[in-house]
Amino acid sequence: MTMRSTAFLLALLTLAACGGSPEPADGHLRLDTERRDPERMLRFYFGSYLGPDGGDAVEAGLLHGQGQAFTLDPAAMPERWRPALAEANADGDGTLDWDELSAFFMATYNEARGLPPTLDAFREAVPYAADSAWFTVEIDGVMTSARRHVFVPLDAMRAALRDYRAHGDRLLYPVGTAMVGEHWMDGERAETTVMQKRPDGFWDFWVYDAAGRLADSTSTPPRALRSPVQCAGCHFGNRAFEPEKSFPAEAPPGPYGPRALHVGPEMRNPEVVAFFDEHAKRSDTVLGAYNTLFVSKLLADRAAGRLAPEDAAILDGLGLDE
Repeated sequence: MTMRSTAFLLALLTLAACGGSPEPADGHLRLDTERRDPERMLRFYFGSYLGPDGGDAVEAGLLHGQGQAFTLDPAAMPERWRPALAEANADGDGTLDWDELSAFFMATYNEARGLPPTLDAFREAVPYAADSAWFTVEIDGVMTSARRHVFVPLDAMRAALRDYRAHGDRLLYPVGTAMVGEHWMDGERAETTVMQKRPDGFWDFWVYDAAGRLADSTSTPPRALRSPVQCAGCHFGNRAFEPEKSFPAEAPPGPYGPRALHVGPEMRNPEVVAFFDEHAKRSDTVLGAYNTLFVSKLLADRAAGRLAPEDAAILDGLGLDE
C-alpha cells in the first residue's frame, strides 16, 4: 500500500470514528439530535430565536452543516439566550444531545417567541369563534382523551385551496394563520392549543391551561405533551394518527376512548380524501384533514345548488367534479 493510500484510509477511519462528522469549528457546539432528517427541525427551532418573524438560522450563521451533521455557533445566537445555551452544555463536552436541546427549548422558546401570556390576550388578537368566519370540527383522537373543538379560519383555507396548483399540489396557509384546539372534559375547557404561521414559513406551537395561562405542556390524559418539543415532533414527522388515518371510514376506538371526526356523511367523500391525502402529506406541517372536510362539503353544496360563486371558482381551479 502506498503512503498516499495509507493516508486516505486513515482519514476515512477518523471520519468513521466521529460518526462521519467533521470536527466543529472553534467555539461551535456539535448537535446530536438523533433524528432521521434533522435539518428542517433545527431550522425551525433555532430560527425561533432570530426575532418576531423567525428567520433563517443558516443564513444568520447560527447553524452550520448538512445532512446529519450540524453544529451551532453560540456567538451567532442573540445575546439574550446565550446563558441558557451555556447551561444546556453544562457538562462542557461540546455536544448538545437531544435531551439538552429539549431542555434549552423548553426553558426559552415561549419567551423568545413573545407568545401572548394569556388566552384572553391571544383572543384579542385572534378572536376565533364558532361562526361563519371559522371552519369548526369536533375530534376525538390519540393526542388526548378530551374532545377537541378545532377552529381554522375559512379565509386562510380558501387561500390555501386557491393556490393549491400554484404550490405544486400542496396546501400552504398564509402567514399569520392561526389554528386553535380547545380541549373539553366534563363540560369544561381543560386547555387550549394554538399553532400560528410565522413569516419564515414555520409555525409556532403553544398551550394555555384551564385558567387560560401560558403553559409548557398539555395536561389532559393519557399523558402530558411538552410544547413545543412534542408538538413539533408529531407535526414534522410522518406517522399517521387516528382518526385521520382511517378516514373516511370510522376509526376503531383506542385504549383511552373513541377516535372520531364528528362530521356528517357529506364530509366523508372518498374521492376528496384520496385527492388531497392531506393527513399523510401534511404539506404545511398541519396534521388535520380540514381542507378535505371543507371541500367535501363544498361538493355537497354544489350538488344541492347552494354553492357560493367564490367557492365554485375554488372547485373549478382544483378540477374536482361532483
